[in-house]
Amino acid sequence: MGVRRSSFYYIAVAFLILAILVPQEVEARRKVLRGRRTVTRSYFRPLAIPAWAIVGLVGLAQLVIGGVLFIVLKKVIVDPPISGSYTPANTA
Repeated sequence: MGVRRSSFYYIAVAFLILAILVPQEVEARRKVLRGRRTVTRSYFRPLAIPAWAIVGLVGLAQLVIGGVLFIVLKKVIVDPPISGSYTPANTA
């Protein structure tokens, strides 16, 4: 249970770090009423990390998820022995 718990812990921490480091760009416009005229102000906040780093993290995450899925499916589908009532025909 200790190994399983630590792996879940590390996955949760990794997702938390990704959620903190990868906020979406925010662009907002607000109309400010000043007397008879309307002034439009634009606000823009760039990302905390560059786009190439986001692409790298997403690619790495896809590789890790694919590897885990491969191992799980291999153990569940490929490795278990076939159970059934199959008996080879008597050729003698």
